[in-house]
Amino acid sequence: MRPGGARSGGADSGGQVPGGVVSGDVGLGDRRPRSRPPSPGIASILLIDLLALMIVLASAPAAWLWLDSSHPSPIAAGGAGPGGQSSPPAPGVSVSPSGSPGASAVASGLNAASAGPSPKVAYGDGTWTTVESLPRAEWGSGSAVLRDGRVLVVGGALAASSNTATDSVTIYDPATGHWSAATHMLQPRAYPMVVTMYDGSVLAVGGSLNLKPLDTAERYYPENGTWVAAGRLNVPRTQGTLTLLGDGRVLAAGGGMEGSPGWASTASAEIFDPKTGVWSLVPPMSVARSFHTAMLLANGGVLVAGGATTYNGVHGTVTREAEIYRPQTNSWVPAPAMSAARYAAATALLPDWRVLVAGGWSLTTNDDPSLASAEIYDPAANTWTATGSLNVGRGSLAMAGLLDGRVLAVAGVDPTYHVLASTEIYDPGLGTWQTTGRLPLAMERAAVGTLPDGRVLVAGGAIDATAGRVTAVCAVYSAGPPR
Repeated sequence: MRPGGARSGGADSGGQVPGGVVSGDVGLGDRRPRSRPPSPGIASILLIDLLALMIVLASAPAAWLWLDSSHPSPIAAGGAGPGGQSSPPAPGVSVSPSGSPGASAVASGLNAASAGPSPKVAYGDGTWTTVESLPRAEWGSGSAVLRDGRVLVVGGALAASSNTATDSVTIYDPATGHWSAATHMLQPRAYPMVVTMYDGSVLAVGGSLNLKPLDTAERYYPENGTWVAAGRLNVPRTQGTLTLLGDGRVLAAGGGMEGSPGWASTASAEIFDPKTGVWSLVPPMSVARSFHTAMLLANGGVLVAGGATTYNGVHGTVTREAEIYRPQTNSWVPAPAMSAARYAAATALLPDWRVLVAGGWSLTTNDDPSLASAEIYDPAANTWTATGSLNVGRGSLAMAGLLDGRVLAVAGVDPTYHVLASTEIYDPGLGTWQTTGRLPLAMERAAVGTLPDGRVLVAGGAIDATAGRVTAVCAVYSAGPPR
């Protein structure tokens, strides 16, 4: 069913795997060789050494504070640090929200940004291989890649409704190909928004339970396998976006209430500060939206685009408006509108920091075909430009970045409202999509994301457009080399 409308049984939204990966080399300054000064005498050397030792001892507490877990730790090379420098992001960051149809990284898919330095790309033959299934059939789960490369899958629903929301947590180990049970969440939540923090913990926020949005948040610490409460949202939200900012805080934007016939999206936004554990409201967006996309930009801002605003049965409105949250000024500024209104689309961050958005729907009626069009936002030019269209229209698709900078579009719902098993790859150099391997099963709103070795994992999902049937099937994709 269409998200939120008469076709929908709910939908996942997720945390943006952070679209901007923070480099450990922040503010190191100019390292160019300089001319050598005259050699000092022995007395001068002793004096300099003594002064240096005193400086080190005096500055040790400050250095410790800078290096503790409150500061973004070194992750994969490249990306936007707290200062927003615009070195290219690490290729292969998965940026669609966990199992969701939209944003993130910094979400609806797996967060590969905190999985450590990426090894050399291991190319395969462009096919999907079935791996061990989840312990249970589910869809709308949240997911994140842990620093050791394992994949955490949390919550989700066992059927179309969040009345079947689960608190289960499972971990996939790509080294062994097996799933293992982990400590359950503090409460069941379908369609949670999930993001990996810079200290390696995982934040799970909102979602739905019993057809109502949640205002709770919790944080998973892999080192001891525990969940702890992480404050309460000021506004309950589901189908929103979660974006990790360069300074370690987390922006939750938009969302709404699950179910029909009525739906009201919110324009509200708020920020979680991991140092205090408190959520604080920030200025609202100019447009209420849910099922939208969100992406962290090189300058530290967050681009949100599209989304559904309201529903009344199958009659609702979808926006093409976009705007940018600027943490430096705590304000939203307008961005150019997309060429098409779209919701339940997917987004990905390209190696040059441009933002790709593809697929989705422009209307909420049951006869509106899925979009095949795609467009790119260029932050430097502040413009949207059309790029090659998908080979087939896809709504509720997911996207994952490959380590070589290409983007994989996975499954979704086609223009005739059949669930897809096909996948395709976008080459940013050519601006075109190419059909690639087929999943072992047609599905939508699965957890999808990039593993540290460059393969892509799909876990669970709905196998019909009404989410009347869900699956535990999992598969791994190994991309062929670029052509």
